[in-house]
Amino acid sequence: MLCILQRVIADELSELGVGVLVAAARLTRLGSRDVTALPPAAMRLLGRLDELGPTRISELAKADRSSQPTMSTLVQRQEESGLVRREPDPADSRASLISLTDAGLAVLDRGRREAGAVIASRLSQLPANDIATLEAAVIVMHKILTLEPMEANAR
Repeated sequence: MLCILQRVIADELSELGVGVLVAAARLTRLGSRDVTALPPAAMRLLGRLDELGPTRISELAKADRSSQPTMSTLVQRQEESGLVRREPDPADSRASLISLTDAGLAVLDRGRREAGAVIASRLSQLPANDIATLEAAVIVMHKILTLEPMEANAR
């Protein structure tokens, strides 16, 4: 009986996870449609660097689910624009670490604020209790991002 209950709970959590991912992805697309700061791929690169810190191109490509040559081209363009910088990797002199410049962080912030304004125009139509629920949900979402994944067989 306990095993069945655990499976039901796991299935419900899985469905909730799908719901969170779908809603978050759709909100992201809605918010970023009219962002003028940079093209979407460049904004993703800057956001990923903000999240990960100095990172190798191979890891950026993996995180973005793109090819290494595609990521190299994207990084080169943003480097030429002064939004990212390339520095030697202290752990491997043959590799480079890519990081945000202050200008890159400013452009990322501007793009996020543009996207946030799009969402804010819809948020303003919600009742106060929904706004409070969303504020709590954002805190929980950030908490989810800091949790370590559980082993598949430990669930």
